[in-house]
Amino acid sequence: MKIVGSFNLKSFLKVLSLISILAAGASAQDDDNWPSLAYLRNDYKAVTVVAHIRIQQAEITARIGGYENWKIVGEVLEPFKGKFKKGDVIEYFHGAEAGFKQEYFTGEKLIFLLAEYGRDRKLHYSVLENSTLPYTADRVRKLRAIKRSYRSPRTRKSHNHSSVFATTFAR
Repeated sequence: MKIVGSFNLKSFLKVLSLISILAAGASAQDDDNWPSLAYLRNDYKAVTVVAHIRIQQAEITARIGGYENWKIVGEVLEPFKGKFKKGDVIEYFHGAEAGFKQEYFTGEKLIFLLAEYGRDRKLHYSVLENSTLPYTADRVRKLRAIKRSYRSPRTRKSHNHSSVFATTFAR
């Protein structure tokens, strides 16, 4: 009877381990698809600039209480919304709780920026809170779809007909 009880405990532990592994895999899969298209669309609507950038420089410009203000400079790799083009350098500010390491502000990011005029009457950009995301192919695919959906119907028509025109009359 002791052997049977031991066997059941071992089986139970194996099943429990398998369930936790599957749950972790499902959670990782959800992270790959997060944020949802609707979530990205809401952030897209709320800002002036959306872009995929490579951060070149990040430095703390001010500390207030338990917060730090970071000045970020990066190269636009792909614009989704706003006046910036591929290859442009963009400067913006990112407020964060104190203690973030500089490595957090490096690499490729998807940024959502608000624009406002400062006391110096120049346009300054700052991040929409909790919207800066690491680059993933899924997120970029979603942003491209959102960008396409915001083109005017006239622009969408001309893009659709231009390829038909080119293939029909280019002979």
